Amino acid sequence: MSKYKIINIHGHLHQNDHLEQLVKIWKKDGVIKFCVLALGKQLAKHGYFTNRDVLKTMKEYPDIVVGMGHIELGPALDKVAKIEQLKEQGFSGLKFISPVAPYSDERYFPYYEKAVKLNMPIVFHVGWMAASEDDRQFGVNSEWMRPYTLDRVARSFPKLKIVLAHPGKPHGEEGLYLCTSFPNVYLCPSGAAGSDFYIARLKKLLAPFPGADWNNPDENCAKIFFRKFVFGTDNPPVSLWYSQAVKLMDYLHIEDKTRQLFFWKNAADIFGWKF
Repeated sequence: MSKYKIINIHGHLHQNDHLEQLVKIWKKDGVIKFCVLALGKQLAKHGYFTNRDVLKTMKEYPDIVVGMGHIELGPALDKVAKIEQLKEQGFSGLKFISPVAPYSDERYFPYYEKAVKLNMPIVFHVGWMAASEDDRQFGVNSEWMRPYTLDRVARSFPKLKIVLAHPGKPHGEEGLYLCTSFPNVYLCPSGAAGSDFYIARLKKLLAPFPGADWNNPDENCAKIFFRKFVFGTDNPPVSLWYSQAVKLMDYLHIEDKTRQLFFWKNAADIFGWKF
């Protein structure tokens, strides 16, 4: 069980998951809210939950499941009214992935305006996206999901709560600059199934320079970065990512106050929840 409360701001469910058992495990692990991110046509065929599946799960487990609705960003764009529909159905936020233009493209601005109006945070996939046989059909281009494509969005919509899903590999520095430069931008460091290899890459990205004072935030910048990080699992179990996150923060000398921000307080602030 976790030493801290946990809000998982970036989780997925699959058609073969045993939900009742999962919910019991989440609660045992200390999870107080689990944000289930819906996905669209391209990834639904791989078993990921769609908006319809997430809505059903929200109704079954309203005390713990938080719905994050999917908006199709292309080739067939959803209407902006879809966001209002999702809000009326009880979704608390949105999931954006696989745009057919950079996230900063004007065609997406009406979505951001509506999300601000309805107070719906958006979790954006950033960085490289795993290849699929139908990438050409859906216009997938990782270049359009670079973290810096959200620079203009953060500047134009300062009241929009933006969560970068992943550091944005191989452009991790961009994600770090965004989350520390804009009050409305946060970063979820999950990815690659939480493997040791992936954690090693995070250590390389976040560790201070040789000879630095690891207890000084001015030299160990990870102490500052983690103040804007949020806990998420993507696909792996909560217990796996919790364990890996603790190892990472131990390595980087992250203090208890910042760990609480990471595990639940930042996410609670994003959604306006009081615990």
